[in-house]
Amino acid sequence: MSHRRLTATAALFAAGFALIPAVGHAADSGPAAAVQAPAASAAFEAARSAALDTFESPAAHSYRIPRTLPTGGPTSRAAGSGRTLVVAPRVCQTDTGTGTAAAPFCTVQHGVDAAQSGDTVQVQEGNLRESVTVHTSGITVIGQGNGGVFALDALAGQPALTLDGVTGVTLRNLQLLSDGVPALRVVNSSKVTMDAGIAYAWQGDAVTVDGTSSDVTVSRTYVRIGRWTAGKATVRIAPGASRVTLTADALANGGVVATGVNGLAVAGNTVQRGCSPALDLDGASTGVTVRNNLFVDSNSVDNDNGGYKEDCLAKSQPWDPSVRVAADAVAGTISDTNTFYFPSGNGTAPYSFGGTAYQTLADFRTVTGQGTHDTVDTVRPGSTLIRNSYGGQDLALQKGSTAIGTADPTAPGQLDTDFYGTKPRTSRGAVEYLSTDPGLAIGLTAKNTTARGIELDAKLSSQKPDYATYTVNWGDGQQTSGAISPATGRGDTHTYDKPGHYTVTATVAPNYTGDVVTNSVDITTAGSHYTAYGPTRLLDTRNGTGAPTAKVAPFSTVQIKVAGQGGVPADAVAAALNITATGTEQGGFITAYPAGKARPGTSNVNFTAGQTVPNLTITPVGTDGSVVFYNGSKGSVDLVADITGYFTHSFSSGYTSTNPGRLVDTRIGTGTARGSVRGGGSFTVQIAGNNVGPLPASGVTAVALNVTVTGPQGSGYLTAFPDGTALPTASNLNYSPGQTVANAVIVPVGADGKIKIYNGSWGSADVVVDVVGYYSPTGVSSFIPVTPFRWLDTRTWGKGPLYDSSHYYIYSRFGDPGDTGFVLNTTVTNTTAGGYLTVSPDPNDIAAYQNKYATWPSRPLVSTLNWKQGDTVPNLVQATPGPGGIVDFWNTGAGVADLVVDVSGYYTV
Repeated sequence: MSHRRLTATAALFAAGFALIPAVGHAADSGPAAAVQAPAASAAFEAARSAALDTFESPAAHSYRIPRTLPTGGPTSRAAGSGRTLVVAPRVCQTDTGTGTAAAPFCTVQHGVDAAQSGDTVQVQEGNLRESVTVHTSGITVIGQGNGGVFALDALAGQPALTLDGVTGVTLRNLQLLSDGVPALRVVNSSKVTMDAGIAYAWQGDAVTVDGTSSDVTVSRTYVRIGRWTAGKATVRIAPGASRVTLTADALANGGVVATGVNGLAVAGNTVQRGCSPALDLDGASTGVTVRNNLFVDSNSVDNDNGGYKEDCLAKSQPWDPSVRVAADAVAGTISDTNTFYFPSGNGTAPYSFGGTAYQTLADFRTVTGQGTHDTVDTVRPGSTLIRNSYGGQDLALQKGSTAIGTADPTAPGQLDTDFYGTKPRTSRGAVEYLSTDPGLAIGLTAKNTTARGIELDAKLSSQKPDYATYTVNWGDGQQTSGAISPATGRGDTHTYDKPGHYTVTATVAPNYTGDVVTNSVDITTAGSHYTAYGPTRLLDTRNGTGAPTAKVAPFSTVQIKVAGQGGVPADAVAAALNITATGTEQGGFITAYPAGKARPGTSNVNFTAGQTVPNLTITPVGTDGSVVFYNGSKGSVDLVADITGYFTHSFSSGYTSTNPGRLVDTRIGTGTARGSVRGGGSFTVQIAGNNVGPLPASGVTAVALNVTVTGPQGSGYLTAFPDGTALPTASNLNYSPGQTVANAVIVPVGADGKIKIYNGSWGSADVVVDVVGYYSPTGVSSFIPVTPFRWLDTRTWGKGPLYDSSHYYIYSRFGDPGDTGFVLNTTVTNTTAGGYLTVSPDPNDIAAYQNKYATWPSRPLVSTLNWKQGDTVPNLVQATPGPGGIVDFWNTGAGVADLVVDVSGYYTV
């Protein structure tokens, strides 16, 4: 017999009787022996470490943020003086709130619709997929952190936000993302401002202003069109628009296109153009001033945004001058104090005026009399990441640039703060030159430590050795403050109240500069919560459900899609699957494991020829959402798989372990009427409020059970399902006449707090139900799957088999003090007589055993699996440890048995 896999070698009906505990069964007296199995610590720690992820955001992803909001100038409109309405997508469940912090709106549209003139709509962080239209004048919409509106995925082709017929509306620190259409549309509106935000359109105009709008300001905003796209603009202004101001903006991968505008101030921006001009004025435009800007050619040195000269020529696109002013617009345009940066060899013309391209500024000045103070720079601006995840742009002025200190503060539209809110403002372009610490940056590394805990390590890059103020926003409304220096770095820990996905943001504010640098890292807690589902059949190779109608060939696999199918979310990390092997031609085993991973050296279901054997598994799903089943047999086999729930990193139901207890025994009338369950009959089991466990009176969404059938009069199956629902096409265990079969079950609980168990047979059978735990929103334990590993095999450990429990048991300490349960696959083999296995918590700690004052544990009257002489039988158990983290294994039978234990996950707080 292979020691790596389990294959029964005895005949199915070997001599012996299967036992199952009942009231009155007592252990025989005899010499006591508690045998310690090797602690699972080394193997467990390796598996635990592999299950705990690391998340990084290097220092290069740092970006500067405003230290203070600007004062004065066109962006001075304050937040509204009325109510503050809160939109909080991360904490919202249904959009029925009133807009308070305690009962927020779920969508921005709901917030702006509810707002009145003078109100402020506060958009908290969260991934809001919607397209919003503002019809109310006089309101302010402010994003907190990375709050915004994302018209992506199913909303592609719709603008993120439209200002339609409004006056006096301000958008501040708001992120607007769209796909193929504008992120921001201004329609028939006046006196409106977008400040300190992001307008990002993938291959579409990012901001559009129609011809009926006036007094429109876009300030300190990152405006980008994804990759450069022919015919698309970062800002497009239609004929008839008047008094438009673009100031202190960072415009990437495209330029400004204005046609027939009446009043346009382009002041203090950095525009990184593509094939087309950075500024393109057409039609009879008047009142146009172009001052203090930095116009930069796109390049392939530090970005892949497209639109650099080689890319344009390869795609048969023209390479236009940097600023182009059509003949009708020349008389109404003034351009001066701008700086141009052209990579070597580009040969870019700085201007085209009235249809004539000027290859040098000297020629332009001579002919037009403009551009007296313009310069062509030889120092390329440094690449800067904007808001961590939206791409880079050449923004940071470097020492020696002619843009430094040469801005005209009197230029129309010029702000007294730069893109980041830095004062004083003396340089051209969107970003002020910082000579004090231009390399200031912070790198972040976050590591899972527990189910809901993380450790954050921060490394500060700075030319200054001084300490700086340091703040961490953990993404759940909590923050930590302190100090950090380049020499010491910083380490902090945090525990979330709920599992989930969070954005952790660290901010550094040195005392020696007006700079504020931040970096963010997205983390996912290691722990996952359970969501009850079904039961639903996912696979049946007998009829083609989930796979072709064909047995699984020897030593081959079948794969099924679990996550992202049939209502199971795509981000599910594990699934509770009941696997049944039937039509078995020879002895063998089944191993379930995530697609894309190596097959582990463990087994889930073991069988002999002709057997039908079920077993519950909690199996991680692969990155593609699939699970693989391997047939480790020389014969073909049919496989059936039913799902009863799944685990995700989102808040749902946590686990609470209980002391194993008996809920039902039809042989003696425990928990239901006394007497066998007739064929085709069913009975209910009271879960909510049951004193066994005990189980709470409300909130239980699913219950973890061990269900055993004994003394059946015919072949059949048992199905456990929520009371009040239709009988599903699924089974939990299968049996033949006279068999005693146990299987672990996770059952969703009905709305009435009950479950139902159905006997799918022509004959009657007795049923025993033991509880080991339950799932509820108040459960504090989260599940962490691990790569399955073999912890114990008594065939090879050198201490002999598992002797009968009258004087012998095996104990072992598992995991850490915070661990509350362990998902084990237990298998007995080489059984010399009938019996059953009990797995239970131990009241002692390791010190008590080591110092010989441990008390003999009280074995509960429950069973995990049952066998007859010669059987090889597997079953999953969700084992509850005692206060010292110890779990006991008991053989309640007349003979001995070898025990194999595989570990596939654990519950922890």
